[in-house]
Amino acid sequence: MKFLILDGYTDEPAGLGVPPYIGTYPRYTAGVLYKFKHEVDYITIDKIRKEVKTGYDFNRYDCVIAICGFHTPGKYLNANPATLREFVSLLYNFKGLKILGGPVATKFGSSLEGGKIKDESNLKYFFDVVSEGDLEAVLHDLALNNFNPEKIDNKRLRTYEELDDFIKYGTKIVKLHPNYPNIIAEIETARGCSRAHSGGCSFCTEPKRYGTPKFRNSENIIFEVKNLYENGIEYFRIGRQPCIFSYMAKDDSEEIPKPNVFEIEKLFRGINAVSKPKVLHIDNANPSVISRHEKEGREIAKILVRYCTPGNVAAFGVESFDERVILKNNLLTEPEDILNAVNILNEIGGMRGENGMPYLLPGINLLFGLKGESNETFEINYNYLKEIYNSKNLIRRINIRQAVPFFGTDLNLKDIEKAKKRKNLFVKFKERIRTEIDNPMLKRVLFEGTVLKDVFIELKEKENLYFGRQFGSYPILVGITEKNLEIGNFVDIRVTGYGRRSITGKVVK
Repeated sequence: MKFLILDGYTDEPAGLGVPPYIGTYPRYTAGVLYKFKHEVDYITIDKIRKEVKTGYDFNRYDCVIAICGFHTPGKYLNANPATLREFVSLLYNFKGLKILGGPVATKFGSSLEGGKIKDESNLKYFFDVVSEGDLEAVLHDLALNNFNPEKIDNKRLRTYEELDDFIKYGTKIVKLHPNYPNIIAEIETARGCSRAHSGGCSFCTEPKRYGTPKFRNSENIIFEVKNLYENGIEYFRIGRQPCIFSYMAKDDSEEIPKPNVFEIEKLFRGINAVSKPKVLHIDNANPSVISRHEKEGREIAKILVRYCTPGNVAAFGVESFDERVILKNNLLTEPEDILNAVNILNEIGGMRGENGMPYLLPGINLLFGLKGESNETFEINYNYLKEIYNSKNLIRRINIRQAVPFFGTDLNLKDIEKAKKRKNLFVKFKERIRTEIDNPMLKRVLFEGTVLKDVFIELKEKENLYFGRQFGSYPILVGITEKNLEIGNFVDIRVTGYGRRSITGKVVK
């Protein structure tokens, strides 16, 4: 059979698949299909939009597998994610088998905007198979049953033994990405969350979807990186987990498990032994784990500095510094945990690396619209961020979002409706942080004259203005005032000025 994987992009609490990233979904899906010796094409939603204008024949395929969905929506520089409605429009005249996968196919649904959820669940029925479980597991069962949808469990989850088998076959799909080889591969290390022991944070889909942590064997992670590297990928994020410091934790029955320093060093040392990555970064980290197991937290931070590349960011899921909100939403992490974890990462990772960025800095995620929130919450959050700033520590970025009331979580529409009454406060708070914290913090992280190496040119705004970023977990947007730069090239730039969350620079000749 001939298959098309249509990648509409994904963004989840522990997993990103929006360019310049290639997520796990298309690679795992391709692995199943290649294992059964099917013919596979891959295309992104941005590319298909251009193709359909000149005529694109979906009916040359026996099956289209459409992937999309957002549980942590953000803003994206050079990518425009798909919606379920767009998929239906594109595939309306397609006569073959239609399969839907990704977060949009789950019971939680999907949202491209914080603070609201657009119910498109009725559109799922346009598809012959809706993979509410793991797409690769459902697809595997379909392949075994001659693609008869009536004989499979569309809620089935795969094991890591199955997954590692699929990965052996699927890596080569990266070569079909329109941005290849300039893409970042998101690498899965675990799924589920230790917070699931008490139900998890009120808003989060990860523990509700996967339960307690299940860790992937380091040898298989290293094998996947080696395979990707041999297929031309040089940029990696060891993401797809709620907390990298908790990887292979010795006692995963605890909500704040004791880190396993040995296994984490084994993983990152092994990755470096089989590849020479231009970028090796992480994503999420639980500040409580770092702070309450400080000895191990410090050792792991040193490991990340030793084996990863500069510009690395440990994203802290703070959500709120307000203790009333923390209690009502089962957030667990106390303000003191965050302050201590910020100190630790700055002490160990604050030195500047060869690409111009500090080695390892914390990032802070704040979420509004949670239970127990009040007008005072905004002032509490501001005061703690100001305290961090006044401590002379560095924060790579502050992510301020509005909660989405996904079906199946403990956050509901009533909570979001209450939050709408504070919409003006939210807007003012965001503006205050961008002006009073973000901008001066950016000048501290990248002082004027700093040289940033290997900035990838992504977008031409006008004749003498381009936008680019380094590759990495949370790269800084760079506005470059030059003429005749080429999209897709790398340049070194010298910092000459600042936006609220971006910098401007000149190319170093």
